[in-house]
Amino acid sequence: MDIQLEKATLIERIQKINDSSLIQAFNHLLDYAIKKEENDELLEASINKALEQSEKGEGRPHELVIQEMREKYGK
Repeated sequence: MDIQLEKATLIERIQKINDSSLIQAFNHLLDYAIKKEENDELLEASINKALEQSEKGEGRPHELVIQEMREKYGK
């Protein structure tokens, strides 16, 4: 089944529901899904930017960061 058909079927089923609590639950679920997609996109963009910076030599070596943290916070 393709996604457009699944969406149409879901819309038809939701239109038959008269329980406001269930509709509210669907809304919360959809809000969560949309926010998660946005966050996933932001995370991917952030990772890609970090990789680009690393490839350009703009990052700092892991060992140096660990050394600085140990000097600052101990252990």
